[in-house]
Amino acid sequence: MTRSSLLLATLLCLVPTPAFAQSYVIAAPGGGAILRVVTGDAACPVAQVDGAPHALAERSGPRDDTSRAAPSAFPLRVCEVPLARDVRQVRVENRSVPVLPRVVRRIVVIGDTGCRLKAATDAWQACNDPRAWPFARVARVAAAMRPDLVLHVGDYDYRENACPEDKAGCAGSPHGYGWDAWRADFLTPAAPLLTAAPWVMVRGNHEECARAGLGWWILLDPHALETGADCSDPARYFAGDHRDPYAVELGGQARLIVADLSAMGEKPLIGAALARYTSDAARIRDLARVGDTNFVTAHYPFGAVTGTQHKGFRRGIPAIGQAFGTTAPALVPDLPAVTAMLAGHVHMLQYVADHGHPTQLVIGFSGTQEDAPKAPATVNDPGIAGALPSVTDLASRFGQYGFGLMTRRADGRWNFTAYDQNGKVLLRRKIARAGD
Repeated sequence: MTRSSLLLATLLCLVPTPAFAQSYVIAAPGGGAILRVVTGDAACPVAQVDGAPHALAERSGPRDDTSRAAPSAFPLRVCEVPLARDVRQVRVENRSVPVLPRVVRRIVVIGDTGCRLKAATDAWQACNDPRAWPFARVARVAAAMRPDLVLHVGDYDYRENACPEDKAGCAGSPHGYGWDAWRADFLTPAAPLLTAAPWVMVRGNHEECARAGLGWWILLDPHALETGADCSDPARYFAGDHRDPYAVELGGQARLIVADLSAMGEKPLIGAALARYTSDAARIRDLARVGDTNFVTAHYPFGAVTGTQHKGFRRGIPAIGQAFGTTAPALVPDLPAVTAMLAGHVHMLQYVADHGHPTQLVIGFSGTQEDAPKAPATVNDPGIAGALPSVTDLASRFGQYGFGLMTRRADGRWNFTAYDQNGKVLLRRKIARAGD
């Protein structure tokens, strides 16, 4: 080490680690929420919950994960405390923390937000260029919509591989599945939204155990951290890749049902995987029997309309069709008590209304580099009527990053509006309630 580099290293060591890095609230199974704090301090902070002190417990201390081919490091401490559904005021480190209102009326929906760096597909998104990766702007504009709740439909960490030397747009970007990548890809750009409202976190396929699963478990999963099943032990990846569906109450007879289909994949299911997701399908149907407005959210879309290799069209994916007991060509589950399904995975914005199935909203366009268009733009595109006769309305948008906003009307019904990164309206639709 040179004398100058030694001096720099010494100075860096003298800079104190910030005691407070980030706080956010995640809606949790059972009706409450979790206040989570990421801190560089040696101990967890104390929160004021409705005026009473509540010490946060350590969820995970500084750690290295060397169990995988791409080891990751999480040098900070993650702390948490449960919040009851009726909590009205929370403060931590002299900052006010958002809580769920009794009746949720405005839900921002985002998905597929990270900056794509992937050698296998030669995809090198320009993470350093806010025009090429506009998630930070999307988050700022969405926060200005004053949401009561934020729903992320999955895929947070896309920086899988090191940026090549000849790619100036992503030069110097952190990569992999550790803290640096999570901070750059999600926590820093999402900060305005994290402080604007509580979140519902949906797990995407990028958060499988073999990828960014450890970061998911430490930072975002609303369940208790279970040693060994937190993606730190390859022998227990199957257990760590799944939790049962649960409901988040939105008040006024409405609820959001959250499913973890992150490891489902798009190919046909076999064995234990088929049994797991068949059980999930039964659980979703049970949860949807409560209330008069049910939304189901999972990363994989149940009913997106996408193109096939033979220039045709398909709805949904075979794995979901298997789990819900549906068959081709009707691979979309029949869920009469569900108003709409909210998903990502396909990097676009899409609205699909179907005479025999719930409305499908795909919000996978909030930052990640889009794929070439593989879906029809409207229901009038050639071939749609013959291939998918039950589809009554379809709208797809490409090349315009943004987010969705669901708003509850006075009559209890909901509207959906999609905006681009500048707040310009891309799409407006009413969401018909089941049985309408």
